[in-house]
Amino acid sequence: MEPIVESLAVWAIPAIAAVLLHDAAQRIVASWLPAEPDAPGPATVRLPRFLRAVDPVGTIIVPIALALSGAPVFGWPRYRPFAVGEDALARRRRLVSALAGPVASFAAALIGAVALGAIVTAAGGAMPSRGIAWLVTSNLFNFILANACMTSFHLLPVPPFDMGRGLSALLPIPLRRKLRRAGRLVVLAVIAMVVAVPLLDPHARIGEWIAAPMINAITRFVLGLVNLTV
Repeated sequence: MEPIVESLAVWAIPAIAAVLLHDAAQRIVASWLPAEPDAPGPATVRLPRFLRAVDPVGTIIVPIALALSGAPVFGWPRYRPFAVGEDALARRRRLVSALAGPVASFAAALIGAVALGAIVTAAGGAMPSRGIAWLVTSNLFNFILANACMTSFHLLPVPPFDMGRGLSALLPIPLRRKLRRAGRLVVLAVIAMVVAVPLLDPHARIGEWIAAPMINAITRFVLGLVNLTV
């Protein structure tokens, strides 16, 4: 199997699924919250709405490109506001829904680890090295990594990452706009650190040095729960 094809086979589904599940969890949590006065609450996520969350760049191109380059994976769905207005209810909806994202990604990593542990146990305690079993376990392991990355990046306290979006819901509008502008610069800086800088200097792994500790900690924790090590 060609290296690029092999990488796509084990990374495309995990990377895209991690982004879409992250978004779906936020939409589901938003649907559980009290509806705003005179405004319909978000509908429960169904397949057509689920697919509408796909942003060609943030959901597909960026996560897969990061994965293929060996960089930490993150992405974003098509922007759809959790709530409109500036009343306390709308702010609370935005805050709770945004913070549900990292929680959901961590839970997805945990579920992936349980599934991977079950397969490895059934295979006699060793990771398969070829065939369909290898493809399945590789996708599961990368799904765990992708969700560990999503959890880590979305804890950054600036928009468009979830923690930043949640915190901005608590700020006055002028400060929120300034935080969003700062967030755009942070996203560009993150992409530069994890992609552009390593392309210019293969020995420069600034983004990995920054992101790796938390990503590795999450990955080791969930795998350790099922007696797997990395």
